[in-house]
Amino acid sequence: MQLTKLEISGFKSFAKKTELIFKNGITGILGPNGCGKSNIADAFRFVLGEQNARALRGKRIDDFIFGGTEKRKPLSYCEVSMYFDNSDGLLASPFSEVVVTRRAFRSGESEYSINKTPARLRDIRELFRDTGIGKDGYSIIGQGRVSEILSDRSDDRREVFEEAAGVMKYRARKEEAERKLQATAKNILRLEDILRELESRLEPLRLQSEKAAEYFRLREELRELEINLFLYQYDKSNERLKQLRGVACQLSDEITAALAEEEAYAAGCAKEEELERSLSAAISETSRTLIELSASVEGHAGNEKLIHERIDALTADVARRQAEITRIRERETADGERSSQLAEEINLKKASEDALEAALETAEAEFAELSGSINAAEEKLEAQKQSMMDYMNRLADTKSRISRLGAMRESIRKQTASLAQELIEAEAEGKHLDEEYAEAQADKEALLKHKTEFETARQAAIDEINALNVNALSAAKAIRRAEDEISAGKSRLKVLEEMRRAHEGYYASVRRLLNDAQRSAELKKRMHGVVAELLSVPQEYERAVESALGSALQNIVVPTEHDAKYLINYLREHDYGRATLLPVSAMRARLLTDEEKNCFRGIDGCFGIASELVRFSPEYGSVFENLLGRTVIVRDIDTGILISRRAKSAFRIATLKGDILNPGGSMTGGSLQKREFSLLGREREIEELAEGRKTAESRLAELRNAEAECSKALQEANAKAAADADELRKLDVRLASLTEKADIVQKYIQKNVERIKQIAEEQQRLADAETDINAECASAEAAANGIDLGSSANGQDIKNTQLELANLRSALQAANDEISALRIRHTAANRERISAENELKRLNAELADAETRRTAETIAIEAAERDCRQLNDELGSVSCGLSESRAELNALNDELRRLESERAARLNALDELRAKHEQVSLRLSELRERLHRNELATNKAQSELDNMNERIWRDYELTYDNALSFRRDIAVTQAHLRTDELRKELKSLGDVNTSAIEDYRELNERFQSLNAQCGDLRQAEADLNELIAKLTETMEKEFCEQFSLIRQNFTATFSELFNGGHAELVLSDKSDVLNCNIDIIAQPPGKKLQLLSLLSGGEQALTAIALLFAILKLKPAAFCILDEIDTSLDEANVDCFAEYLRKYSEGTQFIIITHRKGAMAVCNSLYGVSMEEKGVSTLVSARLD
Repeated sequence: MQLTKLEISGFKSFAKKTELIFKNGITGILGPNGCGKSNIADAFRFVLGEQNARALRGKRIDDFIFGGTEKRKPLSYCEVSMYFDNSDGLLASPFSEVVVTRRAFRSGESEYSINKTPARLRDIRELFRDTGIGKDGYSIIGQGRVSEILSDRSDDRREVFEEAAGVMKYRARKEEAERKLQATAKNILRLEDILRELESRLEPLRLQSEKAAEYFRLREELRELEINLFLYQYDKSNERLKQLRGVACQLSDEITAALAEEEAYAAGCAKEEELERSLSAAISETSRTLIELSASVEGHAGNEKLIHERIDALTADVARRQAEITRIRERETADGERSSQLAEEINLKKASEDALEAALETAEAEFAELSGSINAAEEKLEAQKQSMMDYMNRLADTKSRISRLGAMRESIRKQTASLAQELIEAEAEGKHLDEEYAEAQADKEALLKHKTEFETARQAAIDEINALNVNALSAAKAIRRAEDEISAGKSRLKVLEEMRRAHEGYYASVRRLLNDAQRSAELKKRMHGVVAELLSVPQEYERAVESALGSALQNIVVPTEHDAKYLINYLREHDYGRATLLPVSAMRARLLTDEEKNCFRGIDGCFGIASELVRFSPEYGSVFENLLGRTVIVRDIDTGILISRRAKSAFRIATLKGDILNPGGSMTGGSLQKREFSLLGREREIEELAEGRKTAESRLAELRNAEAECSKALQEANAKAAADADELRKLDVRLASLTEKADIVQKYIQKNVERIKQIAEEQQRLADAETDINAECASAEAAANGIDLGSSANGQDIKNTQLELANLRSALQAANDEISALRIRHTAANRERISAENELKRLNAELADAETRRTAETIAIEAAERDCRQLNDELGSVSCGLSESRAELNALNDELRRLESERAARLNALDELRAKHEQVSLRLSELRERLHRNELATNKAQSELDNMNERIWRDYELTYDNALSFRRDIAVTQAHLRTDELRKELKSLGDVNTSAIEDYRELNERFQSLNAQCGDLRQAEADLNELIAKLTETMEKEFCEQFSLIRQNFTATFSELFNGGHAELVLSDKSDVLNCNIDIIAQPPGKKLQLLSLLSGGEQALTAIALLFAILKLKPAAFCILDEIDTSLDEANVDCFAEYLRKYSEGTQFIIITHRKGAMAVCNSLYGVSMEEKGVSTLVSARLD
């Protein structure tokens, strides 16, 4: 990338369009003072996006636009363009030529473009990122940079280094974070004050809220259960009443019918009983004869049946056994044939198996013999290979050794030549160091004497500063205490005023009404305010008055009853709750009589009537005399009891601790909940804080005046001490430098002596080593020849053994294949033989078993046939007797069935009549009893309904029809148990503040909101602390890394510019690299090492230029503009500067604005700036190549 052209139009004194063409090398811009040549450097800064008008030597944008002359009109805009050759693609643009333009208008607006395409400033900066070009880079170096380096103010010099190291952006972010941290801490303190106050109220109100919520929940649950129980009981009782009345009518009808039916059934029963008795006698006689005959028939029939069954069983058994014998004989024939066949097969398989086993043994013996031969051949081959490896290793080691010895010999020869030259240089250096050490010691002694005299004078100044510091510290502490007191008062006042504006501490209904009044003029004109705000109470009586008024503190005072009615309706319409209103027009004073006043006159510890001890506007007199006119304030409860007894408890008495003796004799007291504020005390504290703030601010002003006087004296003393300290520091630096220089020179002398000795010893060692190496090389070459011969013979032996081993392995593989085949055949033959033998054994066993079973079956058949013949003979005689008995038995059975059938019909008829008669009698008695019980239950049910209606109206003012809207399904038993539990729980709650729920919700929402804000602030505080720590760490790391590079570049650049000499950059305190001083110590050729301030003006300027070039090396740019930085150089230093510039221009374009001849001499191109027309700059160019 290369800068090729700059176009300026209407910028400052360049009224006409002006072009500057830039080539490689150095371009000089010349001209007398005031001709506008520095405006060219400003034009570069302008087009690169400089936003600070002062950096361009102006105040506003329109200062940069040509303002006109006597002959020319002002222009409306200015424009500057830079042209770059981007053939190497260094700029992030696809074009080979890049044009960057900025146009500014008198309205203050600016337009940017890249290659005539509109762009943003951000795009311009992005284009030049990492190129070293930019308004913050070192591509433009002016006289201001040199001045900053030469400045006595350490901040100016440090700014140069920090900007070069790139930590300025981090420092700005750190300072911004610290400012935010301070603001966050103040906000946290203010929020914590408010949170502490809210927290002190939150817990009691939370407990009241929970208690109220529990009360409402229990009461609602009880109401719902009782209503549903009523509905259940009512429905149940009403239904029962309807049923009872219907049953009564039905029972009366049933009793009348049952009486007639009972008489008819009684007559029928008597007739049927007489017929049944005659039939029973005939049946008894027939049954006796039938029983005797039946026993005989049953005996004969049983014997006949038994005989038939035994004959059938024996016949079936004979047939089954004959079939089994046939099957056994068939099986025996088949098994015999298979047994003979298997015996022949077994003999053949045995012979084949023996032949295979013999062949296998022969093959295995041959295989073992071949394996042994192969093992022997392999061992022989391995030994031969190992021998060959030994030969090769020995040969390689020997050749490597020969090569290494040759390199060592060459190295020794080079070292010997180098040592000879080094010895000559060391001897010359020793002479020079001895002279330098003597000179340094003499300078050191003279400086020590001067330092001792200066320290004596400085000690007196330090004593004076210490005294002033003590005074200043005391004043600062007093100011901080006053500021803390004012800050705390402000915070407390702000909290209290905010609470007053938000009406914190009031009941929700009152607070809502007051808040609405702030927004509504209609509401505001209808109320004077709250009692607590209209009343002023001395601090000592606050607790007594607050206890006496109680909740009346939150009563609202209004002008008339009409206003009170309006506000009550407003509360009801908005569902805000309830509030007590005190119309001034209706309130009447309630005062003590003279007789009642006499009861406490002259009593020690009685302060008087409460309405007379407080302050209020006369227009509210009736209100406060009504509230406090009959209240007496006393010191303690004993005094109160004494007065109450005298007055016979006729009026209220309040003690300073808040105990109350009420009219009628009751007493209220005990511990009060500790609160951060009270409604009465809050107004008083606001007034006290406002007054205290004025007093504290007045005292703070006095303290600050005293501190200013002390600071002025201390500043003068410190200025003198600083000058003395600076001088002493310079002396210390010079002394340290001389001491360090002397020590360094002494060390160099000692090292030089040791080096000369070491060189001589090293030369002798190298000569001995070369002799040894020559002898060792000859020995190694002879050994290598012997090893090579042995290796060739061993190689032939290996080839012979490998051929033999290959033949043996082929034979072994063939033998192994044959053994595998024989083993497979032998195994198969063995398996087949064993299977045939097992099958033969099984068949023999089956044949023996079949013979046994066939014999047993034959014997069993013969016995069964013999039994069948005997049973057939017995069956004939039994059958004849059985036929005769059965005929006689059938005739008797027919007669008996006829008689029993007739008797059964009569009995059934009699039983039916008796059952019906009995049923009717029982039903009649039951109906009469049921009718009586029904009458009692009806009366009871009606009474229960009446009682339930009365109770539901008394408890909830509901009728049955109204209660139906609350109906839901319930478990009645559990509901009864639950209502008992709910009544006990409600009773245990005691007194309940029913408005606490809404009060707690609002207070808790505010507390949570503020607490979340406070948490966010604390997190922000932690994040800011973490950010500051990270920024500090990053700054230290970046600064140290870049400072080290700058220091190295500076040392080299200084030597080049001065043609010798030495310079260093020194941090005065390495433990605080971001704040310590940065000293520049330089030693031009022929001079001592000393601080920058002790050099001549020209040397100082050239040293500063060396530092700027060192920074430029750190941040190289394609081009660099030097704006009259050689002004302070003398002619000799200008020549050094120009020569360095010429060397450096080989890699960087330089545009130098100068009027020095030495600088002009090295320029390749020159532009002359003149002002032929007043106020208008023009250019003349010349190429010097």
